[in-house]
Amino acid sequence: MLSRTSRTRTHDIDAAPPYRPHDEPARLPGSARSGALPLAGAVAGGSALALESVVNGRLGGHAGAVAAAAWSNTLSLCVAAAAALFLTGLRPASTALLTAVRSRRLRPWHCLGGAAGGSMVLTQALTAAALGPAPYTLALVSGQTLSGVVMDHFGVGPGTPRRATRRRLAGGLLAVCAVATPALTAPNARHTLVLAVLPFLAGCALSWQMAVNGRVDEAAGNHPYPAVLLSFATGTALMAAAVAALASFDRLPRPHSGPPWHYIGGLLGCVVVLSAVLTVRRIGVLAAGLGMITGQVLTSLVLGPLTGEPLTHQGTAAVGAALLIAAAVLAAPSTA
Repeated sequence: MLSRTSRTRTHDIDAAPPYRPHDEPARLPGSARSGALPLAGAVAGGSALALESVVNGRLGGHAGAVAAAAWSNTLSLCVAAAAALFLTGLRPASTALLTAVRSRRLRPWHCLGGAAGGSMVLTQALTAAALGPAPYTLALVSGQTLSGVVMDHFGVGPGTPRRATRRRLAGGLLAVCAVATPALTAPNARHTLVLAVLPFLAGCALSWQMAVNGRVDEAAGNHPYPAVLLSFATGTALMAAAVAALASFDRLPRPHSGPPWHYIGGLLGCVVVLSAVLTVRRIGVLAAGLGMITGQVLTSLVLGPLTGEPLTHQGTAAVGAALLIAAAVLAAPSTA
């Protein structure tokens, strides 16, 4: 018969949480044991991002890049703020976020992810129309992939750091190969590479934004909306400052009329940011980024011919898309 001490120790052992490998993210109660569902959400967010790039690129062509980026961010903020009026739990989530900042569990710079988002929208307006959907996407996802490995390894995102294991490195390297192959065979490669610098840097910033927004989401008790609102508020403030600077020098272009779909980029931006916040907490920055990459590339293959891009090199781009899907699966957390 067990003594009281023995029974207490046995109870403590039974109540102890199960060991979880350092490389695995915490699983929420009742969640699926695989990353298939959040990975699908990341792919959907990537598709919205590819379409947003085309829309904002067209708007930037007749309204100016800065004005287009400012409009897109402002529309995103207005839509997110209006939706917040109908949400429950936003006040306690915001209180938890403020408490985390005051106690320094969350640094103030974690709340500035929207600056990266605003910069990415600006690069869409500047370069997406000139590069075309496929080359712009290739440059953006290259930065996402490389930065995603770093963000996960150093634990910039929520949860414990996800080490650059052989499997994750294989996924990252496969993604690099997938985007490099179509890029090297693209016509006018030198001009494309020069223009691609800005979206490449924007891709690096996008992975950082996903990581810090995930930290904000975690601090707010896994309520995604504080991170979404902060992102759009920061991006809008950044673009408003840029518009004010151009206006002071009388450099604002006079926008010409365009079709209504040129003005919906902000709606698509809401989908992108919300999907990123929801998926990073489950599968990490690298896997979520690669899921978005897959959605971006697959959608850009469809948008290219629809927007008048030549059909050349579509075969190599399709091969790259297939490789990116495999890379996303490799980079997803193991279910073992």
